[in-house]
Amino acid sequence: MRLGTYYRHRLLGFLGLWDDFQPGHDVLDVGGFDGYVLSRLNCRSRTLIDPDAQPDFDGIRYEKADFLSYDFGELKFDRILSLDVIEHLPAGTEHDYLCRMAKLLKPGATAYVTTPSSDIRIFPGFLRRWVAKKWAHYKCLGYSESELRAFLKDTGLQAELIELDAPSYLFWYLPLRALQPLLPTRLLNLLLTQLAAYDVRHNHGTHGYLLLKLRHQAPADR
Repeated sequence: MRLGTYYRHRLLGFLGLWDDFQPGHDVLDVGGFDGYVLSRLNCRSRTLIDPDAQPDFDGIRYEKADFLSYDFGELKFDRILSLDVIEHLPAGTEHDYLCRMAKLLKPGATAYVTTPSSDIRIFPGFLRRWVAKKWAHYKCLGYSESELRAFLKDTGLQAELIELDAPSYLFWYLPLRALQPLLPTRLLNLLLTQLAAYDVRHNHGTHGYLLLKLRHQAPADR
């Protein structure tokens, strides 16, 4: 499993985000790769779309396809997840991606989007751009709050932005990545859990990640 996948799942859990997912919900994960996050959720239906989808878990509908062009038909969702995906999209498609998300949300439903900040810091600092390329962040390192809000213009989505500074994860990421082949999975997950527990108490700042909580405006809200 990718280090970032497990870390983000634990961090968002400590923030209480998973409490917002209920058994009666239909959930879509955009760019969820192997479906680990969806596999941990108890929901009515779980759909994953990713050009590189890897069907590793039962009970998930995997679609190996491009989110921007895939035909979902009449499907609508109570919750949409998209964790560290928008920075991988072709330049100029970010607004379309958010508009598509808005159309797929049921009235009053919520989407959660994470992305690295444009000012993300990793230790040691001189390797920041090298690590970004390893993460396939060829277009940009990440986004600023003002850039994200510009992408959201005219989407019909109400946005709350939450800072996820991730100081300990970004400090220890490279050592853990180097040691990953040598460490038992259980120990590695324990270490990532400890980092997430620390970071959730020190999450204010823009040197890590940003979380957008996007609510679809019901007609009465407009």
